[in-house]
Amino acid sequence: MSLQAPEGAKYIDLLIRGDDLALDPAGVPELVWDRDSIAQDIKHAIRESGYLVEMVAERSRDRRRLLMQKIRLLLEDDLRIVPGTVEIEPLLPGFPKDEGRWGLVAQTREFGAVDLDLSQLVTT
Repeated sequence: MSLQAPEGAKYIDLLIRGDDLALDPAGVPELVWDRDSIAQDIKHAIRESGYLVEMVAERSRDRRRLLMQKIRLLLEDDLRIVPGTVEIEPLLPGFPKDEGRWGLVAQTREFGAVDLDLSQLVTT
């Protein structure tokens, strides 16, 4: 068995699951491509920035909005993302926004929307 993405895949990456390489039953690293590769890169960029942890911990609504804007700008620097399409919203509308469950939607230029649950990126 070998690492192989579908023919025509433009963006290819190793799949990361639980902060480690994801392996198939034979012990071969699994791949992600195109939209899934972009989604994985988005998760890593947000996590590495530290903005999400600050946003979840922040009590000030204005400071949370500033951190959301920083995340949007960070992601819109990626040429694969359509500028102005990054949206960050609470996953449980109607509940206080500081309960820490956030979702993100961004439109890629070639592969449609990426929809992520950001709460998976915050470790407690």
